[in-house]
Amino acid sequence: MTKKDADASTQPPAPIVAHDLILRVEEAEATLAAIRAGEVDALVVAADGTPQVFVLKGADHAHRTLLESLNEGAMTITGDGTILFANRKLAEMLERPLGKVLGASLSGFVVPEQAEALSTLLAQAKGGSAKGEVSFMQASDAQLPVMLSIRDAGEEDPTFTGVATDLTPLKAAEAALRQVNDELEARVAARTAELVKANEALREADRRKDEFLSMLGHELRNPLAPILTAAEMIRMSTQGDARVERFRSVIERQARNLSRLVDDLLDVSRITRGTITLQTMLVDLGTIVRSAMDAARPLIDASGHTLVVTLPAAPVLVQGDPTRLEQVIVNLLNNAAKYTERGGQIALSVEQDKAGVTTTVKDNGIGMPADLLPRVFDLFVQGERTLDRSQGGLGIGLTLVKSLITMHGGSVEARSEGMGKGSEIVVRLPHVRRDGLSAQAPPAEEAPANAQRALVVEDNADAADMLSELLGLWGYDVRAAQSGEEGVTLAATFRPHVVLVDIGLPGMDGFEVARRLRATRPTSKALVIGVSGYGQEADRHKAEEAGIDHQLMKPLDPQVLAGLLTRAKKNGARSP
Repeated sequence: MTKKDADASTQPPAPIVAHDLILRVEEAEATLAAIRAGEVDALVVAADGTPQVFVLKGADHAHRTLLESLNEGAMTITGDGTILFANRKLAEMLERPLGKVLGASLSGFVVPEQAEALSTLLAQAKGGSAKGEVSFMQASDAQLPVMLSIRDAGEEDPTFTGVATDLTPLKAAEAALRQVNDELEARVAARTAELVKANEALREADRRKDEFLSMLGHELRNPLAPILTAAEMIRMSTQGDARVERFRSVIERQARNLSRLVDDLLDVSRITRGTITLQTMLVDLGTIVRSAMDAARPLIDASGHTLVVTLPAAPVLVQGDPTRLEQVIVNLLNNAAKYTERGGQIALSVEQDKAGVTTTVKDNGIGMPADLLPRVFDLFVQGERTLDRSQGGLGIGLTLVKSLITMHGGSVEARSEGMGKGSEIVVRLPHVRRDGLSAQAPPAEEAPANAQRALVVEDNADAADMLSELLGLWGYDVRAAQSGEEGVTLAATFRPHVVLVDIGLPGMDGFEVARRLRATRPTSKALVIGVSGYGQEADRHKAEEAGIDHQLMKPLDPQVLAGLLTRAKKNGARSP
């Protein structure tokens, strides 16, 4: 037997070989089908007509299970964008069978105008990662916005992993948010317009309120002026008649109380509008306290209270507006008198140290509960009122005190141990030291004695008559005019030394009257006193410009007027 014959005898028969080849072909076809179906981590890619098999290193069943469970599209791509692996979610996002996705180019699934953006992402991801928003072109020709995150797989051949997140819910949420935001902006704009309109209405109402208070003050002061003047004339005419003096004192005291309430109302209005200005100067607080005691004395005496005042022997100097500081102390004394049972005790003390000047008003009255102390300086806040306590006021006195003291750079504190245990108000002000000032109080004002000519220009007949009578009792030769034009004409021939002119005259107002008097030689040097019922701070500047020497508020205080006239005489009254 030859060698050839021996080899031939050892090979399997041809039918067996053919069957084996058929099985191997079927196995290869099944493997390729499985690869194309994504059932194994390998891919057959036809390149130059030669099929190439790519197997993902490190891939296993657990890895595939994880990727298939993702709610994002996952893929592995080559450097030129060929898809080597894709999970079923990516195929769903593209609306294509998985077999149509594997081996295809990713750029073929991106809208044409974003192909360059995809290339840029791949370039940026080399050696690292990149992220950008693109849109997939679905099989239905609809565009699906996705956030594509690409990361370098770190293999020799450029290979990248990618994750595509569907942005449709986000876009829908953004659209809904924009709609809600637009609706909210529209509602805010509408509400803002309503608030602006309401604010304008409030400003208009506030302006009308201020105008009303100003006019109310003027209308109330007009009748008060002749009442107080008449009361003073009664005092001068009926000295020695105790019964008449008692009636007269009631009229004067109540008229002054009403005048004070009017002043407080107008001051609160000016403070809330920020129109009050202080006329500060160096003053002795002791002098102001003594003046305030005189102003508050009628109410204190009428209530049967005892007032004890303690002042330092040396002057207590402060920088402040004397009129406003006196108003503060008068308010504190009146407040103590009103809220103390008849026959009570009121103590006023002034002390100074390195920290400043402290003024304390203490009473043994009804006191204040603890919950009222933090609010006692708020506007219109009062303690408990009873039917037998009718002089509670309007609840604005302490508000004025705090506002005015704050404007002076000071502070105010309320203290009380409770109901029935009295109250204590402590006012602190910075003080000024200066040597060599006299501690004596200024001498009392005296009414003018020598006869001079006085002109009263007032459209309220009662006020003009009463003021003329008072000036006549003081020895003045008096004439009266009820209009500005009449007053200017009368002054040219009467040649008055003193002119009292109502600021709120109809037609030619008091400012214009003063300007004309100053422009006429016979009255250019006369003492001109303006009388106002409005109490506007701006009137001070107008008065100065018009040539008015002093400006007084209605109702006129006869003692204040007497003081002005006396000082004018002592300083050499202007002579026409």
